[in-house]
Amino acid sequence: MAPTVVDRPTPTSPRFETVLAQVFAGLARADSETELLAACGPFFHLVAPHRVELLDEQAAGLARWSPEVGEPRESVAALDLPDLAWQQGPVFIADVAGDPRCDAATRAALAAAGVAATAIVPLRCDAVDATLGAVRLDFAAARELGADERDTLEVIARGLAAFLAARRLVLRQRDGLRVLERERSALHAVLDHLPVGVFLAEAGTGKVLLVNHIGIEMLGRGVDPRARQDTYTEVYQCMRIGTDEPMPTGDLPLVQALTTGEHRQGGMDILHPDGKRVTIEVAAAPIRDADGNMFAAVATFSDVTERNRLDAERTAYRDELIETQARALAERSTPLVPLGDGVVAMPIVGTIDRERAHQVVETLLAGCAARQARVAILDVTGVPHADTAIAGALLKAAAAVRLLGVEPILTGIRPEVARALVALDVDLKGLVTLSTLQEGILHAARGRRS
Repeated sequence: MAPTVVDRPTPTSPRFETVLAQVFAGLARADSETELLAACGPFFHLVAPHRVELLDEQAAGLARWSPEVGEPRESVAALDLPDLAWQQGPVFIADVAGDPRCDAATRAALAAAGVAATAIVPLRCDAVDATLGAVRLDFAAARELGADERDTLEVIARGLAAFLAARRLVLRQRDGLRVLERERSALHAVLDHLPVGVFLAEAGTGKVLLVNHIGIEMLGRGVDPRARQDTYTEVYQCMRIGTDEPMPTGDLPLVQALTTGEHRQGGMDILHPDGKRVTIEVAAAPIRDADGNMFAAVATFSDVTERNRLDAERTAYRDELIETQARALAERSTPLVPLGDGVVAMPIVGTIDRERAHQVVETLLAGCAARQARVAILDVTGVPHADTAIAGALLKAAAAVRLLGVEPILTGIRPEVARALVALDVDLKGLVTLSTLQEGILHAARGRRS
């Protein structure tokens, strides 16, 4: 059966050139698959199809067009013709009922949908080297497309493919931007909830790329977008810890990481505009791309002002405690024992050094004055060895109490102590020396009775 040709004038090339101009102008303004297909309306009105459908790579419908405004057209199943590989080129069937390539089931389905002829042109896009789908024109009556119509349809199909590829690229970029924006928002949320400051700077310049909220608070003066790595010290008032000496730029851990590409650590004081001083500990590290090239560096910093204050207080308390314990121990090692009315005794046990000799004198003078003593007995029985230094310390203690009007008595003198005293070649007149503490106590008692 020969195809029936609709009696209509053959279009001329200038007409189709005008149509193509209208179509491509509409394609440039389209923002969806439906609008892309509608932009081809001038051509469709010219060739008068029963319906037009835009198909994807799996021949599923993306958009439909019909000449009657507002009249929906149902989608028709794609032609299942294995020998018509439309992906490889246009397929034109002028008469579905008489075309031997259409099996009975296909002819019945198309007849039920009112389709007598059809044309399927692939949407081939050379820019992405892929076939993105097809545009399918169904006609209610059998007809043959003219050469100009075919050529124009193929040009329109390539245009549709190009704009469809561009739209998909834009949509992917939009999706990618949305993903990046979500990731950026999530990153900022995480950084702003970290308990440390984060400062990200560009490699080569030190330009600030990112600073989290707590980092801005620690810096005390916000972030200066004009700051560069050679001006960090001046801009953020970086000082050596505990001083007003500016930290050299080259000593800043972040600058070191930017210049060496290695991890760096350090500490500094930050002076705020209100005069507040904040001590921070800084750890800086380079950031590299997949090829290993450093493009930025990041510094994390913690406020250790309060921790340092507490450490200093603990250190001061510890030192005071040690000093108190040392004094108590010294006093226990050189106790002043009252023996009766006006008599005190100080038994000295252990080695006597300069510090302990000073403690002996201080304790002896304070005790004699407090108890209004008239006799002070220094017993050196427990001193393991003696030299001229120890002998000198004993004489100094005796001379000190004599100035208070107290009679000094040395007891427990052993031969080496006696030799040391003689070696000093000093006048021992007025200094009572006895061999035992008991004799010293008896001597003091006799002096009280007299």
